[in-house]
Amino acid sequence: MADESGRPAQAVLRKWSTLIRFNHDEQHFESIPDERQGQIQPRLPLSVTLQITRRCNLQCTYCSEDAMIKEPSYEGLALLVNKLDGIPRVIVSGGEPTLRKDLVSILDLLRVGTHDVIAMSSNATMITKDLAGQLARRLSYIDVTIDGTREVHNSIRGQYDKVLAGVRNLVDAGVELSLVTVMFRDNAQSIIDVCAVADELGAKKLKVLTPIRKGRGADVVERGLSSEELQIIFQDIERAKKAQGWKVRITLTDWGRVNEGHAILVHPDGEVVASPVPSEPSCIKSFGNLMNESMKDVWQRYPYVDNHLKKYLEETLLVC
Repeated sequence: MADESGRPAQAVLRKWSTLIRFNHDEQHFESIPDERQGQIQPRLPLSVTLQITRRCNLQCTYCSEDAMIKEPSYEGLALLVNKLDGIPRVIVSGGEPTLRKDLVSILDLLRVGTHDVIAMSSNATMITKDLAGQLARRLSYIDVTIDGTREVHNSIRGQYDKVLAGVRNLVDAGVELSLVTVMFRDNAQSIIDVCAVADELGAKKLKVLTPIRKGRGADVVERGLSSEELQIIFQDIERAKKAQGWKVRITLTDWGRVNEGHAILVHPDGEVVASPVPSEPSCIKSFGNLMNESMKDVWQRYPYVDNHLKKYLEETLLVC
């Protein structure tokens, strides 16, 4: 639900003896102590990712979602969107969501609901000035991935120049920007360059992730970095940020710290899964399907509630 400015109205949830709200300036959930409250578990997840397609125009080396699932109709997605009502943040993703011609209509469905944040993940290669303008009126922010310098990024994802062109269209249209990079041995040496680009583009946040053992990412995990190596790199980032005066907020995710199942994904067919779950052969765990049950029912039997809340409150992330 949006206020008069077009930004979704602020939502506040209660978690145990804490109030939880979304900080739009820093693009993360935060807790506020509230000693008057008893221990209450939120009735719904803080954040859910809705995959509206599995089609994509890139072939990223670490893609975790390369298995095709039949794309839902607009009517099918309307049903799924209705089941997400009341969840503070919904992230529309793919595949590549801009491949759907009805993307704007899908976002309008979400705007009718009671969400504090409507975000989208995109590779930005297909975001024209016109589309950027439409997204500016519908999104709280957008996540776009840049995995290194032009040469490094192109070796991993491709289309670096188209990504930058799309990002500049978004920035010019006033869409709040969040950058993402998936870091492993192939591109770790470029992370400081990515931080500099994020700050130059005016991104509010840069999320440094690591690959998961799923899809094509299963091969890349072997070229991942240890927790000790990630800690050293994060310290380098902290020093560079201070020295350069970067304003962008930077987080680094070490799956060993975050633990299993923090993210809740809704597949294009309505299946609800926890991800990543390395103890499972598929690295995900299914908990139901929104085509025939509610998210509240799924959440009540979700075993990773603590991991979910702590990750999105950034308690298990490295942050500077």
